[in-house]
Amino acid sequence: MSDNVAGPPPDITTRQTRAEDAAVTTVTAHFKMVFICVTVITVLTLAASVYIGVAVAKPSDSAKSAMDTCSTLAKLGFGAIIGLLSGKAAQ
Repeated sequence: MSDNVAGPPPDITTRQTRAEDAAVTTVTAHFKMVFICVTVITVLTLAASVYIGVAVAKPSDSAKSAMDTCSTLAKLGFGAIIGLLSGKAAQ
């Protein structure tokens, strides 16, 4: 009679273990390096775009072009950050 009260069936325990294992996301050193590089480049290009927009009183055509390029790179970097995070979360 004590054999029937041994505990939950083994399949329930293995299901809980699989669910706990699936919730773990491993961040490797390579991912950290890529993420930090993308973040730094994004912040620098955004800062350059803001600096050109604020500090230059009468921007020339080349300054406007540089500001637009930096703004575009910042937008692309932001998209890359979102893509990296969502790709890591989807694993």
